[in-house]
Amino acid sequence: MHLNSLRYWLAIVPLCLATETVRAQYVDWGETSRVASERQVPYEAVQPLPPTDVFPEGHPLYVPADPTSRISQTTAVIPPELDEMPYDMQMEDGLQLNEDEIFKTRPVLASSKPGVLQSVTTDSTWLAGSGDNIGMTDVLGTITLGFPAPTRDSPLIVTPGFGMHFLVGPESIDAPPTLYDAFLTTRWIRPLNEKWGLILSGTAGYYSDFKQKSSDAFRPSAMAIATYNWNKQWQLLGGVVWLNRDDFNILPIAGLVWTGENRKLELTFPRPRYSQLWDYGPGYEDWWYLTGELGGGTWSVQRADGANDLLTISDFRAIVGFERRRDGGGKSFIEFGYVFGRQFEYKYQPYTIDMSDTVMIRSGWWF
Repeated sequence: MHLNSLRYWLAIVPLCLATETVRAQYVDWGETSRVASERQVPYEAVQPLPPTDVFPEGHPLYVPADPTSRISQTTAVIPPELDEMPYDMQMEDGLQLNEDEIFKTRPVLASSKPGVLQSVTTDSTWLAGSGDNIGMTDVLGTITLGFPAPTRDSPLIVTPGFGMHFLVGPESIDAPPTLYDAFLTTRWIRPLNEKWGLILSGTAGYYSDFKQKSSDAFRPSAMAIATYNWNKQWQLLGGVVWLNRDDFNILPIAGLVWTGENRKLELTFPRPRYSQLWDYGPGYEDWWYLTGELGGGTWSVQRADGANDLLTISDFRAIVGFERRRDGGGKSFIEFGYVFGRQFEYKYQPYTIDMSDTVMIRSGWWF
């Protein structure tokens, strides 16, 4: 038995010595590898990022959306550097506008064009005739030119025009089939100061059936209006117009004009008007309006017996209209009206017809 124990220990001791030698060699290799690594790549501590003022301390980069908030940001999330900016500079940022302010804003249309040519217009008016009444169809065309006098803020506006009036009625009425207008209107708009302004206008016209031989066909007219800008909304005006017609020779001009954001009220004589915006888009505005006007005119004509005479046609008109205004002063429109107080009258050989009321339609296009 002692012999067997001795053999066991003789086998175990060499094995333990070998294991310890291998472990020691492994530890020495690991230490050598670590030391070598430290010598090849020295370790340096990572430095913290330098301070920055792009996002001031205490102001989060992300703020959860508030479902009850609108487009505009609250001042709680605006850094002090931005919050101290002047108010008008902050308002230039669209984020400072709420939905109502954004959708109320519309571009302002220019009322005139650059250059001399301001407009080319054409319009047509139809008055219904029935029974013993005379019906009329009017066609009118004009060209408007603008010149600085001496500046564009004080322009001289020159408008030549030509019109034709086609009369339709029973043969029992002595009426020419066609009447003509040929005229040249000159208008000067002069701002005197921030409050006062002046409008002067004169027209030289030839109104005839092109058959008569009388100088009565040449008929001048004129207008003078003074305006006072009470404030940004209210304007006062007063003046006089010389129509040089047989029925209405001279009429006063007086009234108030109120201009709102989307509507305008002209409490003026002899042409009142109320207009209101109802739609707009890029380069246009759509308006509807109510207005009243004096219709008709005086023409030098040749009667059926060959005599020269002056024919005056007069009426009053209540009109509802719709127009699309375009940038630069252009527009297109259509109007529907009720015509009353109609009269057909000759001057030298008295002959008068009181015609019954009728309806009218007028449409036009202005470039």
